[in-house]
Amino acid sequence: MRKYYIFDLDGTIADSMGYWYGSFTPEDLGSEERMEEVRRSMKEKYATIIRPRPGALEVLERLRQQGAEMCIASATDRWVSQPFTEKYDIDRYFRFYLDCTTAGAHKDKPDIYLQAAARLGASPEECVVVEDSAYCAKTAHNAGFFVVGIYDVNTAPRGDVSQYSDIFIRTMESFPPGCPGRVGHARQRYGEMSHEAK
Repeated sequence: MRKYYIFDLDGTIADSMGYWYGSFTPEDLGSEERMEEVRRSMKEKYATIIRPRPGALEVLERLRQQGAEMCIASATDRWVSQPFTEKYDIDRYFRFYLDCTTAGAHKDKPDIYLQAAARLGASPEECVVVEDSAYCAKTAHNAGFFVVGIYDVNTAPRGDVSQYSDIFIRTMESFPPGCPGRVGHARQRYGEMSHEAK
C-alpha cells in the first residue's frame, strides 16, 4: 500500500461542491469583492451545514491506522474551510493544509501537488492524489501522481474524472484498501455505475 496521500477537500472529504456552485455566477469570478463575499458566506456554511461525505472520516481513520502520511491540497483557502475541519476534528489526520493561494497557482498547474509531495518528503510517483474534478485529476495525472478519482454529482457535469484516474470510485465507502503502483496496472473501478448510467 502507498504511504503518501494528497486529498482534495471539496467534493472528496467535504460534501460542499453544491454549495460552492450555487454561491456565484460566472460573472462573479471577475469581481474580487464579490468573490470575497462568496468566501465569507461559504465559511459560514462550513461552520453550520456542510458535512463530510459519507465514509470519508472512516477512510481517513483507516489510512491513519495503516501509517499513511496525509495532507490536504485544496483550492479553498484555509481560513474559509477551517470551521469545517475543526468541527469534525479532521486536522488530526493531516500533516498540513495547503491551498492554492499559498501554493501560488490554481489546480490547472501542478504546483500545489508538487509542493504537497515535497512537504510530505515524497516523490510524485510515491503519492496518491484523491480528486473529484476532472481537470484537477488530469493535472495530477500528467505530473506523475497516482490518481484516485471520486464521483461527485455536482462536479461530474463539468468533466469525467474517471478519464484521468488510475482508480475510479463512486463513493468514499468504496475507497480501495490499497493503491498499487502505476507500472503494469490497469485502471480499476470500485462501486461504479456504467458511463451510460451517469
